[in-house]
Amino acid sequence: MISVNYTTKQGERWDLLAYRFYGTVKSMNILTDANPSVPLSPMIEMGTNLVIPIIDNTSDLVLKVNVPPWKK
Repeated sequence: MISVNYTTKQGERWDLLAYRFYGTVKSMNILTDANPSVPLSPMIEMGTNLVIPIIDNTSDLVLKVNVPPWKK
């Protein structure tokens, strides 16, 4: 499986990250399954390194993660 690494910022949550990377909060289980060592708490601790799997319908995920904000 192809994936990218992501370091969380203050106030980030599983559902918001799922929406950001996959376009739906229903894909939250993809993130939690890929990061079994990270607690399932309402907020993810700032500075936590996550593995973000790239799935078929988000093949441009790497571009979204590495593109400067003004080009998104």
